[in-house]
Amino acid sequence: MKDLPIHLLLFAVVGLAIVGLNAVFADADDAKALKSLPRRLLWFFAGCGVLAVLMLLVERVFARVG
Repeated sequence: MKDLPIHLLLFAVVGLAIVGLNAVFADADDAKALKSLPRRLLWFFAGCGVLAVLMLLVERVFARVG
């Protein structure tokens, strides 16, 4: 658990790179791409958070069964 902040920081850096490149290649206009970046980042990190919570819930359910 002591490495959690480092892992979250690295995930944020990689997520920023993925979403940033996706925004730049999806929009022909760079100004529109930069304007859409905060919304795209919010959706990406919210989606990853929901996925992580679902995975933890599934793990908890199946860990009790087994």
